[in-house]
Amino acid sequence: MNAKKTIQQKFEAKEAYVMDAKTGQVLYQKNGNHKRPIASLSKLMTLYLTKKAIDNHQITWDQKVPVDSELRKMSKSYEVGGFRIKRSKEYTVRDLYKAALIASSNPSAIALGKLVGGGNNTEFIKMMNEQAHAWGLDATFVSSSGLDNTDLGKYHYRVPHTSSKAQNMVSAKAISTVAAKVLAEFPSITKWSKQPSMKVGNQVLVNSNRLLPGSAFYHKSTHVDGLKTGFTVNAGLCITVTYWHDGRHLIATIIDSNTLYTSMNKLIKAVNQKYKPTKVALKAHTFSIDGHKLLANPEDSEAVIWQRNGTDSSHVINYAPVKTPLPITKGQTVGNAIVKLADNSSTATVPMNATTSVKKKPAKVKKATHKESLFKRIFGFVGGIFGGIYHLFVDFVKFMTP
Repeated sequence: MNAKKTIQQKFEAKEAYVMDAKTGQVLYQKNGNHKRPIASLSKLMTLYLTKKAIDNHQITWDQKVPVDSELRKMSKSYEVGGFRIKRSKEYTVRDLYKAALIASSNPSAIALGKLVGGGNNTEFIKMMNEQAHAWGLDATFVSSSGLDNTDLGKYHYRVPHTSSKAQNMVSAKAISTVAAKVLAEFPSITKWSKQPSMKVGNQVLVNSNRLLPGSAFYHKSTHVDGLKTGFTVNAGLCITVTYWHDGRHLIATIIDSNTLYTSMNKLIKAVNQKYKPTKVALKAHTFSIDGHKLLANPEDSEAVIWQRNGTDSSHVINYAPVKTPLPITKGQTVGNAIVKLADNSSTATVPMNATTSVKKKPAKVKKATHKESLFKRIFGFVGGIFGGIYHLFVDFVKFMTP
């Protein structure tokens, strides 16, 4: 779908991006593909990979996390700390996850990354970049926290072979996509991210998201329930929020804004006024795959497509197969239902999943192979008889020779 540029830019930000959390449809973008520093928004990738490791039973929520002296030293810094990690206390994955999410604790994020990376910070940064590549995102990570190498170098956490001033370079579109992946992997994260404050041990984590209830920039109409803020000198003020509109979870990102919360409220209000979700019923469809007729059901019974208020809601539905070799298992995606508004202003894609399994056809064996094998067996048998007679004859001659 083409990015939207129809909303009047009444807010101030160098980059902005608004998308549907589930479908990925873009409602608005400004320089959305421009890679630039994103500060602590980077922690969203760290939080995703940590939750993924928990779900894969590689680590647990209650597991104690090693925190080295350099990270404890970092935690005491007013500029880059965010959550004081005490030598005398042990912290669980849950503790540091909350500290990284709510208080934007840099040492907490780094400690989590090291744990997921098998005790190796560099290995975890590699995992971050590999995951971004797997999702098709144009993003470069050198830090699990979002700190620049100018800060990380002081604590010996600069990744080898990166420059002294290297920093994460990620677009608004890319980090919004990461946020969508976090929501899909950990839907209940908003139970934490929407809290203005939270206690871990005897410390109070204060949420820097000022769009939440009880905060100065809270607007009841925006329905914000997360997700992450960020700031460095190079990145400026940044925020990725999750909010609800007409029963849909949306993600909005603003990067480098001097009026961060005011601008985000204006952006959400403008999007809500301009767009509404339209539901389109979907049916089963038969795909032809490797000569097999295969019935597939839509993953969702309805496609949700975002439409500008006052425009024509007529649409077309097309079904496109996915290149999928046999065998196919029941529930596997074999195609997509593609819904387009008549004016091509918006597109929604819903996976179509197989209702039955299809086995791979057994390879055909050439008849000539059977004949050849038969001849070999016959000649082998006959050859064996003559060979036996020959050896008997030789032995007989030897016996008769004086």
